[in-house]
Amino acid sequence: MAASQSFVPTEVSALSQKQAVRLASLVIVAALAAFLFLYRLNVYPEPWYDEGSHLHVAKNYALNGIYADYSSEGIRYYGPAVGVGPTVMLPVATLFNLFGVSIPLARLAIVVYGFVALAALYGLGRRFMGHWPALTAVTLVLLSPGSDFPYNSRTVLGEVPGMAFLAAGLWLWLRPETRRLPGLVGAGVLLGLACITKNQFALFILPAMLLAWISDLVWYRRRGWLYFVVPGLIAGALFFAWTAIVLFVLGGQGNLADNLATLRWATSGAFFRLDMAGMERAISFLMGGGVYSAMFIPALLYGLFLSLRRGSEEGQRYGILTLFILVATGLFVTSLGWARYAFAPVVLSSILVVQMFMDLIGGRRFDWQGIQRLARGETTTPALIALVLLCGVAVNAGLLPLYARVHAAFQHGNGDAYTLAEYLNANVPRDALIETWEQELGVLTDHTYHYPPQVVLAYAVAETWEGAAPARDLYDFRDYGPPDYVITGPFGVYTIIYPTERLADYDLIHTVGAYNVYRRKAAE
Repeated sequence: MAASQSFVPTEVSALSQKQAVRLASLVIVAALAAFLFLYRLNVYPEPWYDEGSHLHVAKNYALNGIYADYSSEGIRYYGPAVGVGPTVMLPVATLFNLFGVSIPLARLAIVVYGFVALAALYGLGRRFMGHWPALTAVTLVLLSPGSDFPYNSRTVLGEVPGMAFLAAGLWLWLRPETRRLPGLVGAGVLLGLACITKNQFALFILPAMLLAWISDLVWYRRRGWLYFVVPGLIAGALFFAWTAIVLFVLGGQGNLADNLATLRWATSGAFFRLDMAGMERAISFLMGGGVYSAMFIPALLYGLFLSLRRGSEEGQRYGILTLFILVATGLFVTSLGWARYAFAPVVLSSILVVQMFMDLIGGRRFDWQGIQRLARGETTTPALIALVLLCGVAVNAGLLPLYARVHAAFQHGNGDAYTLAEYLNANVPRDALIETWEQELGVLTDHTYHYPPQVVLAYAVAETWEGAAPARDLYDFRDYGPPDYVITGPFGVYTIIYPTERLADYDLIHTVGAYNVYRRKAAE
């Protein structure tokens, strides 16, 4: 009896110690994420065009109650209001209402989404592998250049919020307990929110859900139609309802045909392309060392093999996850090949990467004695060789990127946009008309700006990626009336939208970093 009594506290103590170690590991990764997300958040990355264009919508909604972009000629109901959804715009607008318009404040909303996305990915990983492998997958995502997760969690875009809803939706959907209606409804809502957060997510989430149902019908035959139809219908209804609001309510003041054409350009203009150059860029990115030390394609193939377990609950879970990655990868490969378009499949594939290595080493702990035998040139085993390979991958995919992420947080960003905004507030009248393509300035100051129309961005993309006619030949800012000032900055210089010859009657009066301020010469 005494021996039995003495055994229980020892067992409980060992369990408590194990839980403490796991809690400490979570705290360490969370602390690393906090540093990578928050340190010098105001200046790294520098406020930029895409971020500024989305924040225009939030600012306009917060100050004027209008969910749309704007320029000196009036409201613009498309463009950034289409690409990123209300799950981003409304929280940011709320923060603006409560505390004032501020880019660092808006970025805090994305930081919160970043933590939610990592937590949801950890929960999803535990569905497949347990604590330590799931935490390894989260760490890989946090550090991988392929996902560039800290950067995307520092800027007001839709990738990280969309990933938060997607990972949370998959976590709920793939729970063994999620067979009843409330859980299926919840999964559908979360996946639908991912679709409206970043509209390109809908282009792979909805088809992947349909394919998952078909795979159950013809291969797994385990879950039944309700499991797929309920979340699929809810996710689709949310996406198409929001699309209808964009077309008929937010954009109702315009011509429906023009609205549809703009929406079509926002999707098919960047996706569903059979351009060999874009496909080569996409495939080279996926096969490059930046994506988990070139382990993306092997891990995806391994996921397919794991999915072939026909009578296995686990096999179907891997099948659903792999389908989402496959469809998202196909979308990326048929896009312009921008790395940001690969964000979702790269993040989700971290689970397959870790699972592949776990199975390769047989789930064993680190074998120090085996390493010593290998160093002495003695006979080794395939599992030990796999362990050495895993160490090499860990260095390439973890330690080296960690240095790069920390170095970027310390070194990048100098606040030029804020400095320029202070100059404009002090020296340029609020009612003066300023022509620029640096959309972040419209967030930082309340001056009157004219920006090139949204279609000019399509011209610039076609010029850069397809060798089409230069955008500057299709847009002349003078057609909208001579502005009092012209400001060129990083985006305007990159697109050469304001060539030097068109600024002949403007004087350069101020320079801040990459920004140049020109003032129209007085009439002689």
